[in-house]
Amino acid sequence: MVELEVWYDQVSENDFYPGDPAILLRSASGLDALIDRVQTETREHRVSAMVQMNIRGIEHFPVVSAGLGQTVGFLHYLAEDAGRTIGDGDPDATVEYTYCGSLNEIPADSEVPIDVVRQGLHEFMATGTRPSVVRDFF
Repeated sequence: MVELEVWYDQVSENDFYPGDPAILLRSASGLDALIDRVQTETREHRVSAMVQMNIRGIEHFPVVSAGLGQTVGFLHYLAEDAGRTIGDGDPDATVEYTYCGSLNEIPADSEVPIDVVRQGLHEFMATGTRPSVVRDFF
């Protein structure tokens, strides 16, 4: 199991102002608590939240971007073997997610059920490698 650094809201008491630390996750239960926290805090928002995470102590790749909506979300895995989740959405359309206050457009066919996103995040934490729910970009 790897320790994850997660970048989420940037405005809480210890997150995301210049020099502030990432949220550190050291356990599967901590990961579940973070997912639940994001979903609870954004339940009434028009746009679902996105988080970014990397393995603590590794400066660059791999990086996972995860959309954490109430019923759907997505994973984009950035590394040499990059990929993303592929769902049933329109490949020519986009959906919106917000990351630390910035609006991001994501391919609509990236969205999958939130349980698939949760599974992929747990796999990433367990192995530090590309989750099985992620497909090639092309």
